[in-house]
Amino acid sequence: MSIIQKIERSRSIGISMTGNPNFPSPNPTVATVTTATNQLEAAALKAKTGTKSDTTVMHDKEDALDLLIKQLAMYVEAIANQNPATAEAVIQSAGFEVRRQATRNVPLFGGWTTGNPGEIQLARKAEKRCTYEFQMCVDVVKEENYKTIHRGTQGHFLVTDLEPGRWYYFRVRVITKDGTGEWSEVIAVYLIK
Repeated sequence: MSIIQKIERSRSIGISMTGNPNFPSPNPTVATVTTATNQLEAAALKAKTGTKSDTTVMHDKEDALDLLIKQLAMYVEAIANQNPATAEAVIQSAGFEVRRQATRNVPLFGGWTTGNPGEIQLARKAEKRCTYEFQMCVDVVKEENYKTIHRGTQGHFLVTDLEPGRWYYFRVRVITKDGTGEWSEVIAVYLIK
């Protein structure tokens, strides 16, 4: 998307989420996203007639907004996943589009709350004769924030003793006699207080 399209999309999402009962406490907040959008718009205007450093600032503001929108999308997805029957409508009510999953050879990986306080169940599509390595973090900004929480031959793992009211991010990879596989896509699960 062009910067103008990103600004328009961000504003549309902000309007859709403001006062939306499906999202009582967006993370990041709509105000934070709106501020980042305004900063990008101002930087883009300045970069049109400015210097090379103005263009660099514009791209930094663009990266910051991209990250916030991704985090907000994870929040929306986590809320929507609580009720699969209404998930698509909930996502669309936030101003996001629902993508149809493409058929690919990427292993399926998911996580969900169990209903018990502080627990999240993780599961990955099973493979024969392998070890699974599960990792978790609470801040996806840096790679080193991920910590291994389980390594074993089962493609599922119950994470316990987690603090409610925060986001948790998970990934998994398979280790076989032929080597270590790629990390799965990161999934985000929010533990409601």
